[in-house]
Amino acid sequence: ERRARGYRPTAQAIPVLQAAEQVEAPLLRLGRLADAGRGQRIEGNVRITCTEGIASHCIAPQLVLLRQRWPGLRIEIVVEHRSLSLARREADIAIRWARPQSGELFASRLGDVPYRLYRNPYAAEPTAVAAFDESLADLPETQWLAKQKTLQPVIRSNSMLPLLAAARAGACAVLLPEFIGQQFTDLAAEPGRPPVSRELWLVLHRDLRRTPRVRTVADFLGAAIRALLRQSS
Repeated sequence: ERRARGYRPTAQAIPVLQAAEQVEAPLLRLGRLADAGRGQRIEGNVRITCTEGIASHCIAPQLVLLRQRWPGLRIEIVVEHRSLSLARREADIAIRWARPQSGELFASRLGDVPYRLYRNPYAAEPTAVAAFDESLADLPETQWLAKQKTLQPVIRSNSMLPLLAAARAGACAVLLPEFIGQQFTDLAAEPGRPPVSRELWLVLHRDLRRTPRVRTVADFLGAAIRALLRQSS
């Protein structure tokens, strides 16, 4: 059945899907274990899934040092708001905004991420704000903005980049993680207590913790993101 945010199996398909997953699971684990035993050389592909802000402002700036240390690595960044399956190898490493509640996953907390309203000091409309569209209505930052009676969403998108660009141009304010907002000298943060705070987690499948290239990238990115969050606090 096609829905607004993708497809959902019919009632008749659910038991078929469950049976297929029971067949698939040991085959996927066999592949992960085989990958973990291929040797200790730090080389090959590593796929990372994360949201747009994390990709642009946390991971991409670190890749030059990562490649200098381990030139045999090839990094693929998959920008997604939805959670890709680490069990099915849709990604090797995930940077997520919540701790996973199920699956054979290893999760390492990276830190708290406070959000603030940022605006260009010369913005013409003090009540105008940029916000995610209804496809991301379940995000805490979207829900907080929806409750604000003194702010009027005038620009919406499913991407953070145009919202940030509009705010920098002076069209509106935008709610950003502090570690992103602080990087732009043309934006000023609204004073006071951060209205939203979220947790950031690094997640990988337990079987892949023994895969040298995955473990190396996960350890490197985890240390770099923790340092970034400490600097912004």
